[in-house]
Amino acid sequence: MKALLFILVCLPVFAKPTEPAKLRYPVEFIFEKVLEKKFQTYRSDVPFPPVRFESKTSLKDFQDDIERQWGFRPDRITNAFSVHSNTIYLNDDASYYERTGRCMDDSLAHELTHYVQDKYQGWDLNDDSLEWQAIEIQAAFREEYCK
Repeated sequence: MKALLFILVCLPVFAKPTEPAKLRYPVEFIFEKVLEKKFQTYRSDVPFPPVRFESKTSLKDFQDDIERQWGFRPDRITNAFSVHSNTIYLNDDASYYERTGRCMDDSLAHELTHYVQDKYQGWDLNDDSLEWQAIEIQAAFREEYCK
């Protein structure tokens, strides 16, 4: 009985911490696939957004950046493209992707779609139909590459 109690009390101490999720494909490959779906070609004159992962980004930095766009300070880091800073934020919690049967790459495809909509096409991301387009491209990417 004491041995069982010891194991139950100490198990969390010895448990291996969950590693962040990793992209399966290079960012450039994912971007290439998004450009194909959007019938766009690469433009070297348009600055490419840095990708910031939740595990390496402070909540305050995310909130400070995204508040201008969303009009509020989220209480956690989520997948997002910041128009103002031209930055992509990605949730890299591996358990989230395992639980939902997705891969982080399809989330990046979604946010890169918003980047293309804004920086390549000059569209207003407040248009709700653009979210549906990003979801369609994300789902297509997931179906083809995240099995």
